[in-house]
Amino acid sequence: MNMRKYLLILLLVLGLTLVACGGTETPAEPTQAPAATEVQVEPTAEPAPTEEPMAEPTEEPTAVPVMEASAEELDAAFQGFLSSMEGYNTIGLEALNELLASDSPPFLLDVREVSELEEKGHIEGAINIPLREVADHIELLPSFDTTIVSYCGSGWRCTIAMTALEAMGWENVLSLKEGSFGGWLEAGYPVAEGAALEAEVLDVADPDPALVLSMQAMLQNVPEGFGGISIDDLNTELAENPDLILIDVRTPAEVEGKGYIDAPNVVFVPLEEFVAMRDMWPAQDATIVTYCGSGHRSTIAMSILWSYGYTDVRSMKGGFAEWSAAGYPVIGAPEAAAPDLDTAFNTFLAGMEAYNTIGLDDFNLMLAEDPPPFVLDVREVSEVEEKGHIEGAVLIPLREVADHIELLPSFDTTIVSYCGSGWRCTIAMTALEALGWENVLALKENSFGGWVEAGYPVVEGLPPEALVLEVAEPDPALLAVMQEMLHNVPDGYGGISVDDFNTTLAENPDLIVIDVRTDEELADKGVIEAANFIHIPLQEFVNMKDMWPEDLDASIVVYCGSGHRSTIAMTILWAYGYSDVLSMKGGLAAWLEAGYPVVEYVAP
Repeated sequence: MNMRKYLLILLLVLGLTLVACGGTETPAEPTQAPAATEVQVEPTAEPAPTEEPMAEPTEEPTAVPVMEASAEELDAAFQGFLSSMEGYNTIGLEALNELLASDSPPFLLDVREVSELEEKGHIEGAINIPLREVADHIELLPSFDTTIVSYCGSGWRCTIAMTALEAMGWENVLSLKEGSFGGWLEAGYPVAEGAALEAEVLDVADPDPALVLSMQAMLQNVPEGFGGISIDDLNTELAENPDLILIDVRTPAEVEGKGYIDAPNVVFVPLEEFVAMRDMWPAQDATIVTYCGSGHRSTIAMSILWSYGYTDVRSMKGGFAEWSAAGYPVIGAPEAAAPDLDTAFNTFLAGMEAYNTIGLDDFNLMLAEDPPPFVLDVREVSEVEEKGHIEGAVLIPLREVADHIELLPSFDTTIVSYCGSGWRCTIAMTALEALGWENVLALKENSFGGWVEAGYPVVEGLPPEALVLEVAEPDPALLAVMQEMLHNVPDGYGGISVDDFNTTLAENPDLIVIDVRTDEELADKGVIEAANFIHIPLQEFVNMKDMWPEDLDASIVVYCGSGHRSTIAMTILWAYGYSDVLSMKGGLAAWLEAGYPVVEYVAP
């Protein structure tokens, strides 16, 4: 029965009772008792409910807030990572390609911005989480024992991500080097267009919440430029800020063997001991730049410092190798060893095949291979703007080739160099082979001019800006020689026509003529008659160095059959410091075609 009905019945009974009782007066007894009146009351099935007073609401227990990791917790996390590093947790392009084809492929983490993927694509199967959001999306990451390969545009951001993930507990996180995605793309490995597919929620990793909070704070506050500073900017800052502190994270052996940056405040903390030597770290509000050999280890150290709350820390791009190669001041470096030009050029000459040339048709076929060669255009910018370029080429004008080693591929990558007619690309090929590249080819058959004439495709205008690869480390002494040599390539690139050569022969009795053809060629076709004639076959050019003129300023003209070999010889002589060396265009073939005389060769 509901409460309302219950109350109505109760009031009815009460009213009848009052009527029956007659109020408070005592009534006179009646002469006859009235008949009793029976009132029907509907029985209740249950006792009337009584309303319980409402209890005071009880408060839910307050959740304990998660705090960022303490210094001690960070110590344990990072020391565990640093003590287990192998190869500083890097992986190369070919190794990743092989790993992707294995039965247990890695978890691929692309930490670039979405816009970068939309523009340039991604590696098939990658999950995209931009660097600053990596610690915000733990649910998308695999179990701690799964191998993760992190990559970005050039190898910088993926190192920061790798450091954070290792600190949170992942056991085998690798960063893709050799230019990272840029290098992958340049090497011709397959790329999927556009952004990656939406990541699957895994929820299989359970890192310590305090460490996650610390890594979130660190990554969310990664500055613009991701903490990199160029060697030029660092050199300027050192002059302007006497309080700037450098932290050298190389090994003691590296510091002892190569020296260190000449600066007022340098602290030496090897990366392997970086956390164990935390007492050596500067004050937290200090302006700091970390550096190592190439930039990878210093970026790890920078990320660690950020995690402890340091806010003004950067890592030097290119590392000590780039600093010293640029000629910036160094302390404690051993005296620079004399460049071993003999070994460098002899290695090149002994390994030549077809004098390291490639024809148009073969080059076109090579471009369709997987991977294609690295294509190097050594013409001037104005030429490329006017005439276009070959698809995929990297433009570095001849005189600047040795200044931009960071744009060139690994030593074992095939490079095809081209220019307007085949002359400059031969000079570039010779220099690069001496620096350590193992298979550099010069495009012949009139090089780019022949390519256009043959109807092969050309892209208008300048090629896209070259990717920074930073994967080759030529000997600094050799690099300095090639830089000096290329900077001083004369106008006309050292070429002399057969007509001008004939005139010079008549006017300059001191002119030295060097023929670099084989014995068989000389016997078969004769030689150019000259008062100062020297025969040195190109293959033996360095071994027979005692035949070279003693005077580095002597006037020399080198020739061969067509002009290619003599240009190699001219370049070698330039590298050794000869200042007045020319190569005859078109070689003996052009000389004979012009009707100039030859004489029979008589061996000395």
